[in-house]
Amino acid sequence: MSTYDGPVIDPHHHLWSLAGDHYPWLLPTGGFAVLPTMDVLRTDYVVEDYLRDTERQNIVASVHVEALPADPVWETRWLESLPKDLGVATKYVAGCPFSVPETERIMREQAEFARVAGIRQTIAWHPNPERSPLPAPSVTRDSEWRKGAGLAQELGLSLDLLMFPWQYDEVLELGRIFPELTLVVNHCASPIERGEDDLSDWRRSIKLLASSPNIVMKISSLASYDPQPSQRSFNLIIDELVEAFGPTRAMFASDWPVGTMKMTFGDVYSMFREQAEKYSAGEQRALFHDTAAQVYSIAA
Repeated sequence: MSTYDGPVIDPHHHLWSLAGDHYPWLLPTGGFAVLPTMDVLRTDYVVEDYLRDTERQNIVASVHVEALPADPVWETRWLESLPKDLGVATKYVAGCPFSVPETERIMREQAEFARVAGIRQTIAWHPNPERSPLPAPSVTRDSEWRKGAGLAQELGLSLDLLMFPWQYDEVLELGRIFPELTLVVNHCASPIERGEDDLSDWRRSIKLLASSPNIVMKISSLASYDPQPSQRSFNLIIDELVEAFGPTRAMFASDWPVGTMKMTFGDVYSMFREQAEKYSAGEQRALFHDTAAQVYSIAA
């Protein structure tokens, strides 16, 4: 098969401006337990930066994913003020806290923006507290949290999930409880631990997640969880995910600018393209464009 040279939708990237201290985790006193090298991200990352990084990649549209702002609706309003003729932030996966009194008000306000296609939640818990974004497991089994998922389904929004492999059973439960809700697993279900037993457990969780028809997978941020990213290590993860989900329920995504910590955007997408050469032209287009277009209702 030939190398894919068609249109690309990047369904997962972030933008931010540090003016106004809207992103607490990017402040000097902030931090992120999973990726301790986050200091490199403590600078503005705006449309011009994304266009520079994605030059010659044929990005025709992109999906902005919430970047953990203090005020999620402020972030959406800020995105609305950015240029809209360059294919950047065509749609948004917005922020909205679950399990708080303001959940419904915030989500309904977010849903009023035409570009908001989904909501994201971090449900990742790690047995090692030093590597865990959340202090306790099984947040999705809380009845108040599930009201948020139900409201997303009611409003016709997708639900992006930043999970770790330990949450696969929770996500399967959500798929059964909310069959009309599209659940978008971020970052390959985060294979954060790289030992053979750990990867075996990750593969098992992937196969189980794929058994639910309303769960789709973002093949993204591979280098962030890989101590020595290479074409071979990318291929192992990509093969597992495409085999399990199929091209119509999987999509390549950048997670930029988080990926800048180890590789360039061109490096990442060159690896995607090289591995995708084994697939048919239609399968390649699905992975690079069509699945994202369908999930996030993008006409590009």
